[in-house]
Amino acid sequence: MPALKNVPIEAMERAWIEVDLGALRRNSRVISDRVGDGCRLLPMVKADAYGVGMERVVRTLRPLGPWGFGVATTREGRALRRMGWDGPVVVCTPTLPADIASLVEERLEPVVPGLEALLACAERRRDEPLSVHLEVDTGMGRLGLSWEQAGEWAPEVASVVRAGAVRLVGTMSHFHSADRPGDSTRTQWSRLREALEAMRSAGVDPGLVHAANSAGALLHSGVEADLVRPGIYLYGGGTWPPEAAPVVSVRARVLAVRDVAAGTTVSYGATWTAPQAGRLATLGIGYGDGLRRELSNRGRALLHGVEAPFRGVVCMDTVVVDVTGRDDVRPGDVATLLGKDGGESIRLADMARQCDTIDYEILTGLGDRLSRVELDYSDTDADEDLVFEALETIRDGI
Repeated sequence: MPALKNVPIEAMERAWIEVDLGALRRNSRVISDRVGDGCRLLPMVKADAYGVGMERVVRTLRPLGPWGFGVATTREGRALRRMGWDGPVVVCTPTLPADIASLVEERLEPVVPGLEALLACAERRRDEPLSVHLEVDTGMGRLGLSWEQAGEWAPEVASVVRAGAVRLVGTMSHFHSADRPGDSTRTQWSRLREALEAMRSAGVDPGLVHAANSAGALLHSGVEADLVRPGIYLYGGGTWPPEAAPVVSVRARVLAVRDVAAGTTVSYGATWTAPQAGRLATLGIGYGDGLRRELSNRGRALLHGVEAPFRGVVCMDTVVVDVTGRDDVRPGDVATLLGKDGGESIRLADMARQCDTIDYEILTGLGDRLSRVELDYSDTDADEDLVFEALETIRDGI
């Protein structure tokens, strides 16, 4: 049976998240195999690794040899350094002038979106040049130097780099629709190549080139460049082939089971009324834990591998599910809100679709009130019986 790691007793009492480290490794290897030996990974671990936990993700992926890790803020970069990561840390959103001292001190590599930011980095240097990545806007319309004006800004970038105050480690862009059909990704790639050629013509080496996120790396050959920046796929999200191995499961205890009469109303606003006599179970998880309120009257849980639909509005700390006709559900049992139980599963994409949102928002919304329990299945496909055995062990309250 797979070993359970670092299981805090409080995680066994109410609700918790399980993180399958083996699945995380498998997803990373899928990306690596797809892009080939000439391209390395820059895994994105911003927002506490999309809610999975930055420290455990870095600890798990580090032996696989990533080129570096990507974050969104200087604070996240500092946290990575405190975890002992000594390799490249790319800060992918713009930093304020006040952050530059920390960038230098922690040896972080900011993405600079324009000439003004590049000059600010150059002016605040210390003994050694600050390593930076230059962003080119090829259609995202969010940040970066316009690819159309590369002939104008490339000589200025070359001048700053030649002065020696900054070191241009890489040049990057971002695909806006890599997960959708159409030619937009190929168009953006062509635009980036034009900008890179303008830089080379101006006498500046663009360094490591990177543009592809998870979808770009999996769905579009020829745009891998030197680095790819996988994010959601690592954590079990996305619907691209091959399907990502689920990394995150969400479990909650049954707090109470009640037989109710026809006409019984449930939760705030009495938005659901029992059409006939039935049985309801109350689970110890709610929107205060990150269970989306949009799932009210439309979500579902799994209990002993059988679906139990949500009844009424999701509360801050609880949600009610329908277990009519079942005598196998009792207080203390474990319900699955996300993940696998027996032969049934609730996928991240399924929950996101029900909430009319994206996988990213579901994961990053899972709160700190839910303890994280580490599981580590083998790097081959996890056997369904082993998954169920692990769940049964948790049910027994280890």
